[in-house]
Amino acid sequence: MVTLLITSVLVIGLIAIAIYFWQKPAKATQTIELPPPPVAVLFSNPEPAQIAATEERPLIESAAVQDIDERQAKRQLAEDFFEKWRQSPDRNSTAEMLHLAAIADDAETYDKAAELALSMWESGRIPDLSAAELQNLLNGEFWLLSSNTRNSGAGFVLKRTLSRAKRELERANNPTNRSTASS
Repeated sequence: MVTLLITSVLVIGLIAIAIYFWQKPAKATQTIELPPPPVAVLFSNPEPAQIAATEERPLIESAAVQDIDERQAKRQLAEDFFEKWRQSPDRNSTAEMLHLAAIADDAETYDKAAELALSMWESGRIPDLSAAELQNLLNGEFWLLSSNTRNSGAGFVLKRTLSRAKRELERANNPTNRSTASS
C-alpha cells in the first residue's frame, strides 16, 4: 500500500514537471532589430559641405577678439572702480566693487577685489558691513565667474584666497572660538 502511494506521488510529480516544460515558451534565438530612424537635418541647407571656410573663419576670429576686448573693458572698469572705492568704502560700494570684479570674468581681478575688501574690512574702514555679510558677498559673487575661470589656475589661487577669507570672517563671527582656540 505504501509502495502504491509513493509510486503514484512520483508519477504525478513527473507528469507535473512534464506539463511545466511543455507549457514553457521556447526562447527566441533571434533578436528583432528596429530599422534605423530617418535622417533629419538641422538646417535647411542640404549640402553643408559647401559652406566656405573663408566665410566662417573671420566670424569666429572676430567673435573671439570682441570677447577679449569686452573682457578687457570690464576688467578695466573694475580696476578703475577699485581706485574710487578705496577713497570711501562702504557697504553698497563694496557690493558694487565685488560685482564689477565678478562680471569681468577674470579670476585675478576678482582675487584682487576680494583681497582689497577683506583688508579694508579688517582695518575697520567698512564699519557698516558685518563679517557674515562680507562672507556672503564674496561667496555669492564668486559664482558669477564662468566655470572655466573658476577652474583655471588663477581660479585655484582665488579659491585659496576665499578660503582664507572665510576662516578669518568666521573667526570674527565667532569670538568664543578664538578664546578657546588660544587656550
